[in-house]
Amino acid sequence: MTVTFALLEPPVAPSFEGMTFPAYRHLLALAPAPTLVHEPTARQVQPLAMAALREREPAALALVGLPLEGDEPPELLSLYVVPASRGQGVGRALLAALEGEIASRGFASLGTVFTASAPGSPAFSRVLAARGWTTPQPRTLLMRFSYEQAQQFPWLNRYPVREGCEIFPWRELTPAERQQLIGSQRERGWIAQDLVPWRWDEHGFEPVTSVGMRSPEGVVGWVINHALDENTLRFTCSYIRKDYGRRGRILPLYSESINRMKEGGFTRCSFVAPLHHATMAAFVRRWMAPWAGTLQETLGSTKSLVSPAATLSAAMAPPEE
Repeated sequence: MTVTFALLEPPVAPSFEGMTFPAYRHLLALAPAPTLVHEPTARQVQPLAMAALREREPAALALVGLPLEGDEPPELLSLYVVPASRGQGVGRALLAALEGEIASRGFASLGTVFTASAPGSPAFSRVLAARGWTTPQPRTLLMRFSYEQAQQFPWLNRYPVREGCEIFPWRELTPAERQQLIGSQRERGWIAQDLVPWRWDEHGFEPVTSVGMRSPEGVVGWVINHALDENTLRFTCSYIRKDYGRRGRILPLYSESINRMKEGGFTRCSFVAPLHHATMAAFVRRWMAPWAGTLQETLGSTKSLVSPAATLSAAMAPPEE
């Protein structure tokens, strides 16, 4: 039975809605939108959906977010094959067609991030390998826990704030303090680039549980959170200046943030730790995960693309003498 491939156009048939993750279904409107509706820091993308069809019936769906700004590559958000078409090369063929489409639009690469322990991840990894994608590499730890589980963390409320410092609600950060942070980062580069606070709070943050630490020298630490829904809080970005962070002195910030969860109405949490921050990842594994609900690892993979035009040009080029 012949399989054909087609780019979807709005309105997308309802039969495709169950072929991507619930968090991404809003993208099937195929209009510019954030990748995640309730995520203030989510990047804006132009969704692109390509389907594999058998006798005009959906056999598979691939969903991609094309960047609307910046230099990040497009991201493959989901790839789903209906059970009746699995094990027949449909996923590989759809991915090949998708790669050609993305390359034809001038993009040099395509990336994807997925949870290692998800049920479909082994099959997805095999499809990526068959198409020559890079071996999936660990990217982040994603931990989930309840407010009650957080009360079991052995360090909660056991470390005092460093003498001369105070914890304050991040919403009370003054414009002068923000400018001092930006200026000191420009001069000394003391904050890890992916943890600078203005990257994570400029589009909003959860105001009750997000906190900072002031020292006589200015602001030296923060825990910036976002609400994923009315009950779920995400610890998005946390950092403390190295000379203030010795002996667990970021822990008062974590404790204060957790203590404020009830006031904010949150009963559940997710905590993201990038694995390239080795100290943070080790802390999560040793001092949080044993008392948490779940701990998952995300993996990332990429594929370099060659545009059809470039391939044709190479084929037509005269041989080297």
